[in-house]
This record gives sequence, structure tokens and C-alpha cells, in this order.
Amino acid sequence: MEIIYEDAEVLVAVKPAGVESEEARGLAPDMVNLVRKQLAVAGKVQPYVGLIRRLDKPVAGLMLFGKTPAAAAALSKELQAKKMEKCYRALVLGKPAEKSGRFTDWILQDKKENISRVVPKGTPGAKEAELTYRVLRSKFIGGKQVTEVELELLTGRRHQVRLQFASRNLPLLGDRKYGVSFPEQESLFGYGGLCLAATGLSFTHPKTRKRLRFRWEPAFKIAP
Repeated sequence: MEIIYEDAEVLVAVKPAGVESEEARGLAPDMVNLVRKQLAVAGKVQPYVGLIRRLDKPVAGLMLFGKTPAAAAALSKELQAKKMEKCYRALVLGKPAEKSGRFTDWILQDKKENISRVVPKGTPGAKEAELTYRVLRSKFIGGKQVTEVELELLTGRRHQVRLQFASRNLPLLGDRKYGVSFPEQESLFGYGGLCLAATGLSFTHPKTRKRLRFRWEPAFKIAP
């Protein structure tokens, strides 16, 4: 776990791929307990750790935590008001028709099967999902076109990025749930997992009210 920024109110850290965001059962590592261990001081009361931004287990990248209940409440409120900027980087198989654009869908989550589906607007239980994207670069690798895209989430639905791109025949590399097999992936990118990373985060500091912005570069960037 890499800590990007920390003060008395907030902490920004990089979640490795394969680590749970929330407290996990058993001995598997999770970000809440890793941060708690980092903040712990011998002989002191267990530190408060408020998880603000969650990432799917296979996704690497920036996560935000509140170090006090008041800070966590203020950050959560900002997140719910859609005032927090969340940028991602992804590698997709294929290439979008436009260099930039917006995806808007209605997504229905099946908690029993742990999967989400794009459904018609008005479907009971469905929630609107929206993101914007822009193409950074594209090249043919192993006879297949691979495109690196940067995107901003305007909503935060479960599996949203993976599902919205896959539903447009642009599956993310390494996505075993919604994607396809791409044998060259691990050797070419040295990653071996889902090629989706939370690379940008911007929010208002709960105490100083200053706007903070953070960037992190993923390991799977393709050469220009």
C-alpha cells in the first residue's frame, strides 16, 4: 500500500489490484485494515478509518479515507452530491467510434449472482450510469486492436466501467466477468489482471475547504 497524501483529516492511498476495499473476512488483506494498521500507535485506541471511495477488488488505484467521523461525513456528502471528480484509465479491446464521448445506461445489479446488466430505462430497481471518455492511443497487438482510454465517472455503480464498455463490444482487457481472453496481455503489460485503474481524484478538503487533486499512473500504459 502506497500512501499518496495524509494529514489530520484525510488519507489518500493506492489500493493494489486483488485487495478488497472494505473489511474482509478471514485473513485476506483489505484496505481498511491496512490503513488502520498504518495509523495505529502502540498503546493507543484503535484509529478511526472512514472509507469514502470504494474500488472493485481487481481494480488498482487511488482510494480516499476520512481519519475522523466529521471528515468522513463531509467527504461522503460531497461524494453523494457528485462533486468529487473520479478519473480512470483502462485498456479496451477494440476502439470506440468517436475520439471522445459519453455513455449513459440503466444498470440493474443482481446481488445474488454478483453481476450487473444493462437494462431498459424504467426497469424496476435499475439505476442510471453515466461516464465520459476520451481515447488516448490505440495500436494493434497480437493482431488485435487495443485502445487506452481515460474516463471520468459521473455516477458510481457497481462494475459500471466494465459493463458499459463491454455492452458496446469494447471489453476491458483482463475482465473475466464481462470481457474476453487475451493471452498476450500479461507478457505485454506486466500486469496480469483487470486493466482498469483509478488514476485521478479531486475533492474539497473537509476542514480547509481547499480543492485537492491527485494523480497516479498505472503499470499497464501502452507505448505510443
